[in-house]
Amino acid sequence: MVNMKIYLVKRSFFNFRGIQSYDLDLLGKSCLVRMREALGAEVVSGALPAGEKLVLYPVYPFLTAEEVTRFLSVHTGSVRFRGGYLERGGSFREGSDPADGMFALADYPRMLAAAERESAAYHAARGALVEEGARVDLTVQLGRGVRIGRGTCITGNSTVGEDAEIVGESFVQDSVIGAGTRVESSVLHHARVGKRCTVGPFARLRPASAVGDDCRIGDFVELKNARIGDGCKISHLAYVGDADLGERVNVGCGAVFVNYNGKRKSRTRVGIGAFIGSNCNLVAPVQVGDGAYLAAGTTLTRDLAAHDFCIGRSRETIKKDRAERYLK
Repeated sequence: MVNMKIYLVKRSFFNFRGIQSYDLDLLGKSCLVRMREALGAEVVSGALPAGEKLVLYPVYPFLTAEEVTRFLSVHTGSVRFRGGYLERGGSFREGSDPADGMFALADYPRMLAAAERESAAYHAARGALVEEGARVDLTVQLGRGVRIGRGTCITGNSTVGEDAEIVGESFVQDSVIGAGTRVESSVLHHARVGKRCTVGPFARLRPASAVGDDCRIGDFVELKNARIGDGCKISHLAYVGDADLGERVNVGCGAVFVNYNGKRKSRTRVGIGAFIGSNCNLVAPVQVGDGAYLAAGTTLTRDLAAHDFCIGRSRETIKKDRAERYLK
């Protein structure tokens, strides 16, 4: 137990991209925050009080209270070291650091690796597997049975439900992923995905996107401010922006929800069980009724009632034996 008062002084030994060393992120907590919480230390910016005290610079993110206690028991006088000083009266002598420190940018990768090991152990104790090479912030909540694959990064206030899998160098920020869902090589920013879904590979879910249960969001699909009902399938190569899809909607390959006319964004609404064929353009604002069918290659600019069938494409013109002449 540490009885001596500990103060943290915001001294930076280096900066990276304009960020002071003590504020660099170590899986959800900066060096300064980690030391303040672990040691019960007080952060000061002005004059320090007189008397005995341990003054530390925020360079020891993994320093423990037990290590501080041992350090204090060894040093009975005043000591200076790279990362601070211990003042106990009398003249100062030079001493060694109480722990491994982050004094240069070259030390940062080692501290990140230590943070990754700490996070993996923290989540493993709660029944989730974080593989070596994955990064999961301590602020993230992982359910039991979750597997986070190598190369994946999960940050902020993200939540992952039981038995979900996030693999293949995915990036998840401040998002919710339901139980039993698998995300592969995809990017989620401030998005929600329901239970038993598959996402990716190479899908992108932008802010304010919400996917229901039992959905398929396939490869090279992008969602933006879209609400996707239960059981929908958007299997590949589609853009769904500013849209509301009811349950069990099928969106074909190459479909585009045309949400911007150069002046304003508009929404598209698609009813339950509707079918959107491949290579369709839905020009918002437009509504597609329950069970309606939009044939492949159609550009839709008018509303469809329930169970309407819409086909809007020109018939082919075939000219015999013209290919060779054209290519010349």
